[in-house]
Amino acid sequence: MDAIGQLELTWAQGYNGSPARYIDKDVICYQCGSNVKFVAEDGAETVFNFKGNGVGPFAVHPNAKCFAVAEQCLNPKICIYVYPTFRELVMLEDGTQLEYHKMSFSQSEYLCTVSGVPDFELILWNYTNGTKLTSTKVPSEPITSMNFNPGSWRQICITTERSITLWQTEQSNDKYLLQPQKVKLPPSEPSIYGDEDKDRDQPTRASTRMTSYTIDVPRPAIAGLVGEKAEQLEEIQDLTPRVIPLCQAWTPGGDLFIGCKGGQLMRVDGEVIKARVLYYPPLRAETPMSRATSAANSRFQSQTDLINMSDDSNSMTEGSFDCIVLHKRGLYVGGQDGMLRLIDTKSEDCRVLEQCNINHPIKSLSFPPSYRRLAIGSCEGSLHLYEAGIPNSLKLLKDLHWGTIMGIGCLTGNEHVVSVKEDGELQVWTMDKGKFVSSVSVGVPATCMACSPLTHVAAVGTVSGHVMIVDLTNVQKPRIIKSTRMYHVPVSNLTYDVDGNFLIAGAENGQVFVIDGRASKDFNPIGYTVVEGEILTITTFTVNGVVKVSITTNSSGNRRNGADALLYFELPEDILKDPRKSVQSLKCDFKDAAIKKMVLKFGIPSFGGAVAEGNLLFAVSQKTKKLHQISLPDEIPKKGHAEPLLPETEFPGHQLPGAKLLLSPHGKWLASYGIDGYVQVRAIGSLDRFISIRPHDYHSGGVRNIAFSDDSQSVFTTGQDGVICCYSWNYSSTGIGKAKSAMESARARKTKLMQGQKDEDEVVRKMSDWVPPLRSDRPVSAEMDQSEKERAALEQALASDEIYRTPTPTAATNATWQDMQKLEWVKAEDAQYHDVKKDLRVQIRDMRRTIQEMLKQNETLPAIEKLGRHEFDLDIEEQNRLQTEADSEVQRVREEIEFDNLAKIYLREMIKKECWDDMKVKGRAVQAFYSNLEVSNFPMRERSKDFEKLLNTVTIRRTIELAELAARKSEIEVANRPTTTAEKKNVPAPVTKAPTKDDDDLGEGEDEDGEKPSTTGSLGAQYGGGSDLFYSQFDLHTREQKINQIILLEDAIHRIKVAFNKEFADIHLKKVSEIGKIKEKNKRIKKIMDDIDLDEEIFLPLLSIYEEPEQLLEVKDEEVKVEKYLTPEQKKKKEEEDKMEEERRLKEKGDNARERGLGMMMGGVLEIKKEDELKKDVPKPLFMQTKEQKDWTEDEKRLAGEYEQKVKDLNEEREKYRKQLETELRKLQSIIQDSMGGFDEMLTQVFMKKIKVMMVVYQEELKILRLRASLLVEEELETQEQELNRLVEHKKSLKALTAAAMIESKKHLDAYKNDYENLQYEDKAMDKTFKREFNDVTALQQDQLYRLFRRRPKIPRLKGFDTPAAPSTGDHGLPNPFADRPSTARQHAQAKNNVESAINDLDRDVNNPEGVELSVWERLCKFRRIKIENEFLIKQKALVFAEMEAFYRKRQDEDEILKNEIEDLQMKISKLKNDEARVNLNLEVQLLLKQGQVETDTSTFIADYKNSALIHRSVVEELNTNIKKLGEDKIASMVESKDFRKGIIQLEWEHKKMLMEMEDFQNKMKDIQFMKVTREIQLFLNNVAEYEAKKADEINKLEQTIMTQLKHHEKKLAHQKKILREHNRTIKAKDADNTNIDSDLMERNVTVNERKLIDEVNADRRSDAGKDKRYMEIVQRRKLVDLAKAQAQEVAVLRAEVERLRMRTFPALVQVEH
Repeated sequence: MDAIGQLELTWAQGYNGSPARYIDKDVICYQCGSNVKFVAEDGAETVFNFKGNGVGPFAVHPNAKCFAVAEQCLNPKICIYVYPTFRELVMLEDGTQLEYHKMSFSQSEYLCTVSGVPDFELILWNYTNGTKLTSTKVPSEPITSMNFNPGSWRQICITTERSITLWQTEQSNDKYLLQPQKVKLPPSEPSIYGDEDKDRDQPTRASTRMTSYTIDVPRPAIAGLVGEKAEQLEEIQDLTPRVIPLCQAWTPGGDLFIGCKGGQLMRVDGEVIKARVLYYPPLRAETPMSRATSAANSRFQSQTDLINMSDDSNSMTEGSFDCIVLHKRGLYVGGQDGMLRLIDTKSEDCRVLEQCNINHPIKSLSFPPSYRRLAIGSCEGSLHLYEAGIPNSLKLLKDLHWGTIMGIGCLTGNEHVVSVKEDGELQVWTMDKGKFVSSVSVGVPATCMACSPLTHVAAVGTVSGHVMIVDLTNVQKPRIIKSTRMYHVPVSNLTYDVDGNFLIAGAENGQVFVIDGRASKDFNPIGYTVVEGEILTITTFTVNGVVKVSITTNSSGNRRNGADALLYFELPEDILKDPRKSVQSLKCDFKDAAIKKMVLKFGIPSFGGAVAEGNLLFAVSQKTKKLHQISLPDEIPKKGHAEPLLPETEFPGHQLPGAKLLLSPHGKWLASYGIDGYVQVRAIGSLDRFISIRPHDYHSGGVRNIAFSDDSQSVFTTGQDGVICCYSWNYSSTGIGKAKSAMESARARKTKLMQGQKDEDEVVRKMSDWVPPLRSDRPVSAEMDQSEKERAALEQALASDEIYRTPTPTAATNATWQDMQKLEWVKAEDAQYHDVKKDLRVQIRDMRRTIQEMLKQNETLPAIEKLGRHEFDLDIEEQNRLQTEADSEVQRVREEIEFDNLAKIYLREMIKKECWDDMKVKGRAVQAFYSNLEVSNFPMRERSKDFEKLLNTVTIRRTIELAELAARKSEIEVANRPTTTAEKKNVPAPVTKAPTKDDDDLGEGEDEDGEKPSTTGSLGAQYGGGSDLFYSQFDLHTREQKINQIILLEDAIHRIKVAFNKEFADIHLKKVSEIGKIKEKNKRIKKIMDDIDLDEEIFLPLLSIYEEPEQLLEVKDEEVKVEKYLTPEQKKKKEEEDKMEEERRLKEKGDNARERGLGMMMGGVLEIKKEDELKKDVPKPLFMQTKEQKDWTEDEKRLAGEYEQKVKDLNEEREKYRKQLETELRKLQSIIQDSMGGFDEMLTQVFMKKIKVMMVVYQEELKILRLRASLLVEEELETQEQELNRLVEHKKSLKALTAAAMIESKKHLDAYKNDYENLQYEDKAMDKTFKREFNDVTALQQDQLYRLFRRRPKIPRLKGFDTPAAPSTGDHGLPNPFADRPSTARQHAQAKNNVESAINDLDRDVNNPEGVELSVWERLCKFRRIKIENEFLIKQKALVFAEMEAFYRKRQDEDEILKNEIEDLQMKISKLKNDEARVNLNLEVQLLLKQGQVETDTSTFIADYKNSALIHRSVVEELNTNIKKLGEDKIASMVESKDFRKGIIQLEWEHKKMLMEMEDFQNKMKDIQFMKVTREIQLFLNNVAEYEAKKADEINKLEQTIMTQLKHHEKKLAHQKKILREHNRTIKAKDADNTNIDSDLMERNVTVNERKLIDEVNADRRSDAGKDKRYMEIVQRRKLVDLAKAQAQEVAVLRAEVERLRMRTFPALVQVEH
């Protein structure tokens, strides 16, 4: 096949919103799948096919008309091509191992790339020579944007979702270095906005507030982290939601605008490297008029620099800053909302200056170098052009409607290609150029598509199961003409046969429909057949008018396993004439024999399938991925004798499984394609040779569909990347013949179908547009109403005993074609069996009547003869079904209950094991009898063997330590102890005073045998926790000692608890015995109460569940409130036990000889009791009952007297016995109360001891906690020391690298400095040799030439890229924001050009002085040019030298910084070691002191003892004694002084009082003497009435005066108003005069301008003769002026010198200050 020629890319279409950049002033390029597409603003398109291995990132140079494409493979390369020749400029290699993530060009010759796994490096390239300048590691986070600073290639900004990094490139000649600067991201919400620059509080470690120092421990040390995790801890613990950067735009000043995902706009200051949010999106309140929302908004407004915009269209929400680009007028932003906005960057309020609605989400913004237009790219496949500053200038450049392409096909006629997108958008393209023609949407997501070879229509399969026919006879206006629902599931395959007569459709449910492909038959379905499994592929092949269809299926349920079966059948032409002969029923299911249906099994699971001539099947193996050739049987194999299909031969295939096959229209070429992205085309005769192209990358999903043109001259491919590619043959000399055969086959087929095609197209044109059915809002409700009506009709028929006939079924609104055929079949069957069904209904009605009569008769029968209702149920199967369902439901519920019970039992057992079984001492309590007092024990577990072993080890070690210490101490004491006088004289040593009880409790007394509780810190020794093995609190310095002390303290706590538990057990047994005694006494009390007939409540003490927790584990019968469920076996056993108990009871009620003998012989009792005798009454004589008293005899009277005496004696005896019983009762009750009271007192004592024991336990636990805290501090300090040592080593390694870089930089600097100085020396030498070079001219000419030699051109300073005369102010004629700050390379190029042009101006002959020969002038120009070029070179060298010096200084600074950091770290390590020593030596001990012995401020809950001191009590007592004595002396002296002073003060007070009284009297006397009596006072004193009248008269006069003044004021006010009106009239008159003057002025200005214009025109027409002469005069005058200025300057200098000399001769008079 490779001898035929090659497939070359003709065109490609597809745009997914990737960055679209200007590569030329009017050409936009973007990545189109594996290709690069170039679109001109006039619509012209070009495509570049990238031949590399995979396609990675893509970048476009902003100025140089070149672009870069990276490969995506092992050791990928970067290829840079030149537009428009597509010449490969350079190939960059050895950048990474696997992939590139991002690329970006600078404004000059630099390229920046970021590699991915496994390198993650930032690489700076010089792409012009293909050299890698430098590289550095970057984090492995996905990069959202990367850009060079357009004004300086040395600055690069890289943003990820969690960081912003500014990279500064430092250069020293040919050495480059990248230095990062991190930018901290601000919070994403204004509500949590705060000062992020403040350092967090440094955590400290102090055991308690009592310590006098704290230790600074960083958080990583507390967390136990060392290394990178320690450095990342702050980031990990930072839970503040922060902004997510997406895009960036540099400003000319070096700042950055960052657009964020959440709708925030941020600005990064390039100097201080700090980010500030300029705009937060408005908060969306749940309640529109919420007060809380309003308050929050006002608070956030005060915290940010934004203002609320009143216009809702201007407000920017989340997704509004997905892409940004800077313009001279502001910042253009776009995002998901489809709005393009221009934001004013000069103000702080983010004001929107202009906006334009694109109606598509914006993903790309790009300006050309002129910054006049803006290219806008959308993720929906559209490209727009927008004129900056003109809101209504939006122009649609392309609209490709991006999406996954589900199918592609060629319309008959070889002119157009049709594709359908996943959302149902059908598009028509031209076949030769790939121009978009038209589109139409089917309104439903599409799954597949096929184009008819017979007529200009396309069939589209949808997810709803519809097959839609689209009319394409007029490609400019496609329309939908028919829609048929074939499936309830999505349509997966659509295929036409080669003649277009049949359209075969398949779906996942295994049904294959054959549809008539002719419009004259209205595209009606013919029939269907069913296959097992999921349909994968459908292919057809026509032989002699018979269409052979092969369908591959998968029955495993996993498409990845490939096809395991093949359905093969034929469709002869007779089916089109009379389809009914080939179907079995009205359901239109094909007869297997009519279509020769064969179901064959694959021996090897395969993908794809294509049937070629000779019954050859081609498929691709699922395992080996090779192409298999399989021969199909000619006849249908017998059932059960079908052999699996095995490959005859195999050929090379694809690299990945899942390939598909397609046969060309002329049947000679076979194409295979798959997810590996390759398309292989091979000839049927030579399958081992093929042509391979890679139109789509496998990273994006590979190739999805391909299609051949009718003449097989073009191949169209689509991929998961949403791109359509067209490849055309470039035939070789030998392949032209094969191409002719394909074209002749296509021509013959076209001739054959021409007439039919015309007829069918005419029918298609006449077909009306398909109108989608109106969707009912309540389709389910309508169906429910219909079912309810049917149910009501059925119930009514049953109630009236009529025959009910099921209504004829109707088609549902979403019925498929098969459902409709089934309904037709049902209707035909109803019509055929109408009479039979009617007879059956009558029989059923009669049977129902009979059963109802039997039911009525059964109700009248006796109960013994009645039958159950279920006996009349004729539907035994339904009855059994219901019973089975009920049993299964019961079983299910029983299983759920059992599982629930099992879970609860497991939980109970776990709780019981954890809290009861594993407890050596069960937890219980003892409660008092008369109070709520309750005392509990200490529940204790069995100590583990490991702890026992550890305790034994610590005990042995500590015993050995004590023995060794005692031995050493005794040796030292014996060696150093002197013999005392008392020992010599055998005098006993003095006896010290025994300590008191209080002192002994707190350990204030001295003890030779051990420490007291005051220093041990607890009273554990008094409660069973003492031990000689304890370390002193003042000796716990090492880690081992602290751990051993913790173990010994835990053992002490255990012993304390055990000791208390023993006492608790005794008190518990005591209560049990007391309750037993009380029960015995209660029996006697109950007997006494019964004897004396006393009804009182008896106190019955019981043990509660707290005292007997075993009761919780036993369930008593009275606790169960529901009836116990018994199984049948348990019920039977219970009945037998009840029967035996009843028999025993009856036996006991029978004749009992023992009881009968006891009753006869001893009255039924074995012992005669007194109380029993007293209960017996004296028998009354019979005569007293039968005779009256008057009839008694003497004997009877005597007997009566005796009877009465006996009765009296019995009553007395009974009363006496009753009193005895009452006395005994009170005594028993008092004994019970006393015993319970005594027990409560004992329990109170135990309770008080429990409190003390708990206090002791807490004291011991507090010591344990202190020790553990000390151990924790030691561990943290060790961790911090490890981290500091690691940092020191790391800094030392960095310092070594910096020192090496500094030495190398110094070496390069010295070498470059030497060259620079040599160049300067040569430049100075040229000045010195000037006179020697021009010694052949006169001195005057030499002087003039030297001045011209020293003259330098005035080079205008360039301000931008476009024009050298750009003003620095805001000129809107230059939209490029970087015009004022061009790039460094551009500045150098412009400076060089300007110098060259300026030199050329200086070299003109006009500047030659008079009298200088031309050869001398040329020699001067040449010499001056060399001089100027040397000076320019020196300046460039000076800039490079300055950069090298700056680089060297930075390395020096870095070295100094690292040195200081190392010193700081070493100081920290030294301080840390001091802290460790302080922690180990300055111990914290726990003391027990009385409240009076603590003399610090205890106002707070936890006292602060940092500034306290611990001293002995005797020192305080001695001080107190001295203070008391001195105080008493002072008080006595003060009392004596007080008494004497008291008398003096009293006398002084009386003296002052008298003096003050005397002064008062004198003042009163003076007032009386000097008082003046005026006439008014005399008048008032003489006549009061006359005085009042005079005053009233004065008041009247004043009122009249006021009224007169008011009248005058009103007159003056009226006069002033009149004057004001006159002034206003005057002003109006003046305004009118001014208006007239203005109009006159305008006319005069017009006249002046006209005259000026006329004068200018006349001036242009005047003769310009003599201009050269005037020019020479001007030049000469200019020279004379310059000479005069130079001479004036010399005169001024000479005058200044004369003045200076004259001043030197003047005397100086200096004023001396004293």
